[in-house]
This record gives sequence, structure tokens and C-alpha cells, in this order.
Amino acid sequence: MFAAAVLALGGLVAVSQGSAQGFYIGASAGKSDIDNDIAIPGLITSGTVDGKDTGFKIFGGYQFNQYFGLDLAYVDLGKASYSGSYFGAPVTGGTVKLHGLNFSAVGTYPLNPSFAVFGKLGLFSWEAKWSDVTGGVPFSSTENGADLSVGVGLSYDFTKNVSARFEWERFKAGGGEDFLGFPNLTGSANIDLLSVGIVYKF
Repeated sequence: MFAAAVLALGGLVAVSQGSAQGFYIGASAGKSDIDNDIAIPGLITSGTVDGKDTGFKIFGGYQFNQYFGLDLAYVDLGKASYSGSYFGAPVTGGTVKLHGLNFSAVGTYPLNPSFAVFGKLGLFSWEAKWSDVTGGVPFSSTENGADLSVGVGLSYDFTKNVSARFEWERFKAGGGEDFLGFPNLTGSANIDLLSVGIVYKF
């Protein structure tokens, strides 16, 4: 999935070198917060979940005009740690790692020549990898799915080509069914990412 993101963003750059202005690339990092629902009750029926971690994203896109653009990002939301019990069996060393590709439409409203606010609505194609030791037996699995994402933020232009982004995004991941129709063990959870990033405009 990461390789696909790199190729896609590389394609955006390649097109921008022979086309009109409007393409951009960037990177952001910040704090992620994953709901307890990612682990309870599918992975543990009682216990504790620590969903706070560091997240980051690499993104690129095209701004059609000052009000509308499209954005593609590889997003790593970090991991949640959990421990407790599953119907009485002890569960230790549990982790759920989340990442994926996010494609979103971005609406922007300029406040002045330097500042602008924006909102995002997108589709997050996620992958969740979990592992733990339940009743002394190691377990691990990978689950995939797609859910909506939303976000709001503020941008500031340092120059014509370089700007900063401050944004909050909410992704949904987990839950649903696997390819055989069985319920995924990771529960449907909201994941918040509060990040700061740099954007380079071509």
C-alpha cells in the first residue's frame, strides 16, 4: 500500500512538471487518538486500551481553483495497545496498527492573501494489523476495509510555493466483514489525527 501511495504521488509530480500550476505535495505529523472500540469487545471483553500515539501522512493533490481541490494521502495512524481478558482468557501484549490511503475532496475559503480555511470529505481505504497473546497462544491477523473521512484546517502561505497546514482529521476504520463474510475482530472505531505539515506548490 505504501508503494502504491509513493507511485501515485510521484505521478502527480511528473504531471505537474509538464502541466499548468496547481499541483502540490506535502507531509504532516502529529498526534493520533484511536477509540477503545478498536479492541473492545472484539479483541478483549474487558481490560484497557491506550489509543494515543504519533501519526503522519504523505500527500499530494491538485488545486483546480482557489476554492476546490483533490487530495491523495498515505496515512499512518500509529497503533493502539490493549490488554485484559477475552471471555476470561488473559490477553497480553495486544497491538492494533492502522494505516491506509485517503482520497478526499477539499473545499477552501481564502481569508486573506496568506490565510485560508479548508474542509475535507473523503474515503479512507484502511488496513488494520493486530496481534496479541490470548490464553498463552499468540494470535495475529490483518483486516481491510474502506470508510469515510472528514477534516478541517487552516493554511498559511509563507511564499507563493511554500505553505503550512494545521488540521484535524477523523478517520473511521475497523469493523465490517472479511472477504469470507465473517465479522472483523477489530471494532469500528473513530481515529482522530491532529497534525502540522508543510506543503510545496508547483
